[in-house]
Amino acid sequence: MDGRVVATGFALTLIGVVLGYVIFAPKGSDPTTNVCPCSEARFCERISDTTRKEIFIFSLTPKAQAWRFYDWTKVTTVVMVGYLDMELVCTAHKYGARAITIGDVSTDVLPDATKRAAWIQQQLAVADKYFLDGINFDYEDPISASQPEVRDGYTALVRETRAAFTTKYANSQVSVDVAWSPDCIDGRCYDYVGLSRVSDFLFVMAYDEQSQITGPCIAMANSGLSRAMSGIEDFLSLDIPADRLVLGVPWYGYDYTCLNVTKDNICSIKPVPFRGVYCSDAAGSQINYYSTIRLLPTSTTGRIFDQETQSPYFNYVNQGVTHQIRYDDPESLGIKYTYAVDQDLRGVGMWNSECVDYISQDARDIQAVREMWGALPVYKPQNIRRHQR
Repeated sequence: MDGRVVATGFALTLIGVVLGYVIFAPKGSDPTTNVCPCSEARFCERISDTTRKEIFIFSLTPKAQAWRFYDWTKVTTVVMVGYLDMELVCTAHKYGARAITIGDVSTDVLPDATKRAAWIQQQLAVADKYFLDGINFDYEDPISASQPEVRDGYTALVRETRAAFTTKYANSQVSVDVAWSPDCIDGRCYDYVGLSRVSDFLFVMAYDEQSQITGPCIAMANSGLSRAMSGIEDFLSLDIPADRLVLGVPWYGYDYTCLNVTKDNICSIKPVPFRGVYCSDAAGSQINYYSTIRLLPTSTTGRIFDQETQSPYFNYVNQGVTHQIRYDDPESLGIKYTYAVDQDLRGVGMWNSECVDYISQDARDIQAVREMWGALPVYKPQNIRRHQR
């Protein structure tokens, strides 16, 4: 429900599989040793700068054709999802950015101290081999209020992981992905205050806001501004410091098939249940930004900017059936980025960086890459301060 679909069709040389993820390394490197495979040994050194505001990005594609187009002057952390690529690690370190992996953990591990310790050692082994700067937790299974041992076990796992990483590498980064609100979204009744205290920061996923639709079963914004803001404010109301929150936004949207459409463009959708709620965004299919802008010229409505959610949408017809695409673009994302800067949050980030087409020669795609990266904040020196552990 959160866009975390692991990319397939990897084109680099397969080295092995660790913890369910595909491992890649540049030619001539040996992942069984700690010999630096980078062109310069300094590019294997882990990042020690903790003063920068975050531009935190998730990457699903182990292809230099994509990440060589990143604006590395902005990137502070890149999370490799579904793969590990030493060439990307070397490049990130060259530009002073962290390269980390995503931590996938099963629920049975959380309440068991022995299993937690073994899991942490596995993560450290991967970080050791691939010169990684830390780990991002993306656990999203439900934990009910009646499962304190699981809830507290998750907090303990993050605390123990951070202690292990920072003991070995003093400036390691440990972050935790959380739903757009702390209000038990999708049954995730986590110890959000505790998680914020035992990690470097929470990555607030201000998207998939329609994962549980309790009102009319209609297409709505994937990342409406009011919900994104209210979610951040709810985290702040728990006395979680702004410096422990990174606002995550989507570079993807949802394509909904409309059962019917009113003259006001209200698109009724098929009720698809999710975790006890009768209607959800699972009625739609996720669509990358580059696919969205390719469909826009065929729309029957043109781009409509929804003032209520501060996000765009449009309708199009496919085989006689009306669809509605709810998405974000540089304008709507820029509004959310400005909010994050005004609130002095730790930074911003996106799921995911490959939602634009970096290798296309089409003018629309070239412009989309430039505008989507250009919308990200430029943090001036006065916006930068040392983060307190």
